[in-house]
Amino acid sequence: MMPQPPPRPDLDDIPFGASSKELRPAVTWSVWEAVLAYVVVGIVVAQALVAGVLVAAFGIDLTAGAADGSAVALTIVVDLVTAAGLAWWLQRRHPGWLQQLWIPPAGARFRALATGYGFGLALYVVVALIVGAVLTLLFRAVFGEDVTAPEQLSTNLSALGKVGAAVLAIVVAPVTEEFFFRGMLFRSVRDRWGFWAGAIVSSLIFGLAHYVASPWRDALLLQTVMVFTGIGLCWIYERRGTIVANIGAHMAFNTIGLLLILASR
Repeated sequence: MMPQPPPRPDLDDIPFGASSKELRPAVTWSVWEAVLAYVVVGIVVAQALVAGVLVAAFGIDLTAGAADGSAVALTIVVDLVTAAGLAWWLQRRHPGWLQQLWIPPAGARFRALATGYGFGLALYVVVALIVGAVLTLLFRAVFGEDVTAPEQLSTNLSALGKVGAAVLAIVVAPVTEEFFFRGMLFRSVRDRWGFWAGAIVSSLIFGLAHYVASPWRDALLLQTVMVFTGIGLCWIYERRGTIVANIGAHMAFNTIGLLLILASR
């Protein structure tokens, strides 16, 4: 019998860039399973059942949107239920999902998160400011009228709403959205048909998910900007090799956006 190699005490120092992608196996779930999991867990269970029960039990006014602290709290609960449900689904059907998404060893997680945060700051400058400005001018030229991306927060945020919005935008949404859009959906397409197929498919759906009730041209502008944001986040995942870096990037992106919105009021 060949002797087993000794344990590696330096595993915490494994880089999370190119070498981590070598350690990351292809995902075992299909594209359709990823979509089905989100429909069942995110829409049927979280939004229809859990949210429906909470709205009925506490009389939450959904028309108040982000101006109402209870409505923001409801969104947080829905996101948390969605993330927990998707994790349960993967653990039951694909026990190796954590390794497939590549969670770095304990000693490298903060470094991955911090590096991703830096990428997210750069992504905001490139997409939200530069690409967003170009798209705004293009939309105005095409439609012959002023087109402005709608804000994703109400103009009448209560104090509780601001706290909830910060928790949602900076912590909860980045984890839930990166888990599904990049971790489950992007990877399921990318590992079969390549980066650009995965980036385009997942980013188009990511953009559609960011619809805000507003004049359709304004809503379309925001969704188009979010498609480019999704592609940028897919590139970060491809570059860094770990979903943890993506969560950090999404946190940074949302933090700047939230601060700019609040500062303008």
